[in-house]
Amino acid sequence: MKTIYLVSFIAFFVAQSQAFKFTRCGLVRELRRQGFPEDKMRDWVCLIEHESGRRTNIVGPRNKNGSFDYGLFQINDGLWCNNSTTPGKGCHVTCSELLTDDITKACTCAKRIFKIQGFLAWYGWRNHCQHPGDLPDISMC
Repeated sequence: MKTIYLVSFIAFFVAQSQAFKFTRCGLVRELRRQGFPEDKMRDWVCLIEHESGRRTNIVGPRNKNGSFDYGLFQINDGLWCNNSTTPGKGCHVTCSELLTDDITKACTCAKRIFKIQGFLAWYGWRNHCQHPGDLPDISMC
């Protein structure tokens, strides 16, 4: 148990030194480059804005079940990333790999989660993005 806390603590401080915040249009460009579908782009942008504020280095507070959420998409360590130096769980990544400015692994993992659970996997989307009127305007991007 101490190892998990130590890894989380180290990952948090490493991530702070590598912090990056996307602009909305910068995020749209990067998601397009990562192959996200245009017809769901507003949903992904809304999700990310409400989950991480478009920041790559965020480790969320402890969830009720004791797990943590990591990175741009706030991917949970209970199911999807391994909180050690060995990649694992559903996305076969370490949680610290989800905190880097290179969001390739985070995007791959988010697409995997979406394929299995859809947008309902994310509370940020559930609570703020389900209705078309809630989605951000990305027409200038």
